[in-house]
Amino acid sequence: MMMRRSLWCFFLLLGLLAAGWAQAAPKAALVIGNGAYRSVTPLVNPPNDAADMAASLGRIGYAVTLVKDGDLQAMNDGLRAFLRDADHADSVVIFYSGHGVQVKGRNYLIPVSAKISDELDLDTQALSLDKLLELVDSAAPKVKIVILDSCRDNPLTRTLVRGAGTRGLARIDLDASSAKGTLIAFSTAPGSVAQDGSGRNSPFTTALLAHMETPGLDIRQMFGQVRADVDQSTQGGQTPWVNEAIIGSFAMAGTVENPQPVKTIAVEPQVQAQPEPQPQPRFQPQPQQDFQQQASNEPPPQPSRPEFILPDSGTRRLNWNDVASLNSQQLRFARNEIYARRGRFMKDEQLRAYFSQFSWYRPWTWDVQLSAVEKANVALIQRAEAGQ
Repeated sequence: MMMRRSLWCFFLLLGLLAAGWAQAAPKAALVIGNGAYRSVTPLVNPPNDAADMAASLGRIGYAVTLVKDGDLQAMNDGLRAFLRDADHADSVVIFYSGHGVQVKGRNYLIPVSAKISDELDLDTQALSLDKLLELVDSAAPKVKIVILDSCRDNPLTRTLVRGAGTRGLARIDLDASSAKGTLIAFSTAPGSVAQDGSGRNSPFTTALLAHMETPGLDIRQMFGQVRADVDQSTQGGQTPWVNEAIIGSFAMAGTVENPQPVKTIAVEPQVQAQPEPQPQPRFQPQPQQDFQQQASNEPPPQPSRPEFILPDSGTRRLNWNDVASLNSQQLRFARNEIYARRGRFMKDEQLRAYFSQFSWYRPWTWDVQLSAVEKANVALIQRAEAGQ
């Protein structure tokens, strides 16, 4: 009887140890894609980048926590869920696509809800990358992979420029206590600006998705191929950057028998406050026109059109069908709204009056740098104007 009880206890202990071992060796990932910004320039591709990256990581065995268009609460909830999976994991991946900003050498990931007026708002309205990495270190995974597709041209840089804010993200130097087994990848060189892309995904995420699921491909070789793809697709305008201290060979993908489902963090819907009704005057005067009519009596674009004549002219390469139906005045405004998004002052009084009616127009410079997509769209619109 005593022998039977001892054997039962022995097998129970083995079962408990086996369960503990099974939980101690997962692959976990946190994927965040923020594009629907409310107070700064929205981005088209990050939610797509995040959804596609989450699906790809799930196929190669990572337990994925996904946050799309997250406010700070959703990003923190996602981080908490991920850290539970990441505790003593074999490998973890953190992927972020969206706006990021550096101030005085410190990097911050920007929620869609952020309203940042100055440096003091960063600690309460943004997610500190230093803090995120510190929490991941405390989970003690064997391999840590951090992928940042977050160096888009960010209007917050202009807000924070007096507080030493600069373009892109700051280089992250690995210290001796946490460097072992760590790889940090930027979509472009530190301090530089990456492209959002004109397709479904950014150039960087497109290249990652093309190579990440290749079985047995060492991670250094994988990022070498990603770098070559991005250099080619951006015509040398963007160079991904990697800082790593991986010990030995490591491949993100291998033979995966059990693909993992994706856990999506719910984002609370934003409730819009309804304005109080204003008393109406007995006689409604006719508003004065802001613009001079052209000789052809073409009407100026009306603000009822969703604030932009060509809403995606900053992120997608336009074709002739996009501009063929526009009249000459609309083409002029469409061409200049590409510059207006970048914060360019307008010398022309008509242009200044037109763009000043929109809350997103915040001029701050005479010299703007256009992306390759924007330059191509300006050239297309100019050709259409010449043919009017």
